[in-house]
Amino acid sequence: MNLILIKPNSPEWDYMWKWLEDHPINKDIIEPSVALNEGEAWQYMGSWQQGDRAIHSFRHRNHPVTKSIQTVSVQASKDLTQDQIEKTFKK
Repeated sequence: MNLILIKPNSPEWDYMWKWLEDHPINKDIIEPSVALNEGEAWQYMGSWQQGDRAIHSFRHRNHPVTKSIQTVSVQASKDLTQDQIEKTFKK
């Protein structure tokens, strides 16, 4: 399993942030892909890749709905390609 970072502004980047924006925990929040609360916002933590499967992870340290740490993950789109990966860290 490798840690990978997705290139900003790539199709996969847009896909995963759109997924986060539409996540039910962010319902009715202004700017749901940010979810600003007391200086905290959603952070992209990286992605894990094993073979042709990848998972993107996000963290919020003080989500405005739950007032606590939230972590969510989404499977990469079927359209993720190697050229959308910024960097790979071998484990």
